[in-house]
Amino acid sequence: MSRQEQHRVAAFLADVELFRGSPDEDVATVYARAADRYDHFRALWLRLAGAGAEEAMLADLRAVLRPGAKVLDAGCGTGVLARRMRELQPEIELTMVDLSAAMLARASDVPGEQLQGSVLNLPFAAGTFDVVVSAWVIETVPEPIRAVSEYLRVLNADGHVLYTFCSLPDGWFSRTGSAWLRNAVHRGFAGQFLHGESTPWHDCERSHLIRFSHGLTTEVALQECCSVGTPLLPHAGS
Repeated sequence: MSRQEQHRVAAFLADVELFRGSPDEDVATVYARAADRYDHFRALWLRLAGAGAEEAMLADLRAVLRPGAKVLDAGCGTGVLARRMRELQPEIELTMVDLSAAMLARASDVPGEQLQGSVLNLPFAAGTFDVVVSAWVIETVPEPIRAVSEYLRVLNADGHVLYTFCSLPDGWFSRTGSAWLRNAVHRGFAGQFLHGESTPWHDCERSHLIRFSHGLTTEVALQECCSVGTPLLPHAGS
């Protein structure tokens, strides 16, 4: 690890300690506390581990966003991804949902409908959206598979679900080397690194799963035909 990376790690751990709460706090409380500095944490997370998965998701978005497309940002946070989608395709019909009112307030500048709610029980009819996107969300909820099932429920027959999440690396060496980062994400942001058996995934010709950062992060693309449950063997990631 370079000296610059060591400084980044130290800064990340110091910042997380500032926001560390009690173990029984709910997710809404965690993110209400972190909202004002969430963009800082998010940018640091991308530099440390998340950039590859998020860039893969953005590449998929470039391929599927169309003028007039109805897009749901599920767990939109402070609106970072929503702003990027607006840059990619300004004429989308964007809806943003997040559990935290404090996080939604930070996204108030993004044109589109904003609703406070849970990704486990989306307040939309089946088949409402052309694209559902969700970045770094499903690992913060108690039922990740249910969340992705909800994404698929509100998707239309020709639509696309794209999501990234924190995943547990394979092998003792990778798990040991990433323990400090996984612990910091869990303590500061209620994030779990999902085991294979809890990974929402369906293997077919209309889907893909790619792992990054030695398995710490994953990007998935699904369509309405896919169902999610116990995954098959994942594709190798870069």
